[in-house]
Amino acid sequence: MNKLAAVISASLLIASAPTMAEVYLGGKVGKSWLDDACTSATANCDDEASAVGVFAGYQMWDFLSIEGGYDYLGEFTADGLNDDKVEAFTLAPKVNLPITDGISLYGKLGGAYVKYGNQDDYSYLGAAGIEFDSHENVAVRVEYQTLTDINNNQVRAMGNTATLGFVYKFGASKQTAEPVAVVQEEMIEAVVEEQPAQPVIVTKIYESQVIGTESFTLNNTELNQESVAKLDELVDFLNDYPQARVEVTGYTDTSGRAEYNQKVSEKRAAAVESALVDKGIDDTRITVEGKGESNPIASNETREGRAQNRRVEIVVPAFEYQVEQ
Repeated sequence: MNKLAAVISASLLIASAPTMAEVYLGGKVGKSWLDDACTSATANCDDEASAVGVFAGYQMWDFLSIEGGYDYLGEFTADGLNDDKVEAFTLAPKVNLPITDGISLYGKLGGAYVKYGNQDDYSYLGAAGIEFDSHENVAVRVEYQTLTDINNNQVRAMGNTATLGFVYKFGASKQTAEPVAVVQEEMIEAVVEEQPAQPVIVTKIYESQVIGTESFTLNNTELNQESVAKLDELVDFLNDYPQARVEVTGYTDTSGRAEYNQKVSEKRAAAVESALVDKGIDDTRITVEGKGESNPIASNETREGRAQNRRVEIVVPAFEYQVEQ
């Protein structure tokens, strides 16, 4: 029995999240303290304060940003400081490591210009934190930062901050849904020899048609309403032909770790399965698989190529059916 593969490349929009935030601004507030700022000879040591700061950044790739900021660590009394304020102007690259959908670890290693009392110094900067994508353009981060060199003639101190920050991302672009081509059926007829006064049984084979192609957005695995609606034509087809089955395969680009990408591809495929089940398709007719970053259809070296590789493919294996004429 001849078979024809029916490949429906149903790429679906995920949750209206931004593909990449080019520029972002933020603010933070928290606790600051100085290490080794006081000695046993210090009469009144006050090496803790409240800190605030602002920052701006530019995201060059999914995993790398450049970030600069201003930090006000507070006012301190210590060796060489008499209720004097400490402030810093910082610049550092920020390396992002996604661990789940919408949650990333990050680290920064750079430099700072530090002013304290009537003195100033250049310092190394190190920071580590975790960032949560709470809304479409807004993220929340928790961060620890240290400045290694706050020096005067008496001591060499380190400035530390632990802060809660809020980030607003500009330039977030949504994927635009493309029109879905109407499914067309091409039938190959094999006429069975006619018998007098008997109905003619005709065997027909469904031939493949491509429904449409769009891109996934980064990291997310939940379908938006527009994407769910685009499955209606496929659902109508499956209801008309109950012998048809569906194979759903999810893919990602190469952003992030391979293990994380594998899980994202599985969740994307599962999201399509869930939408089909919600529309009345029995889950025994659906096979779900995630293949991570394998089988790219475009280069992962460009933003456009990565967008094409974030996809789900829906395949309806060929099948035969009979009608009475």
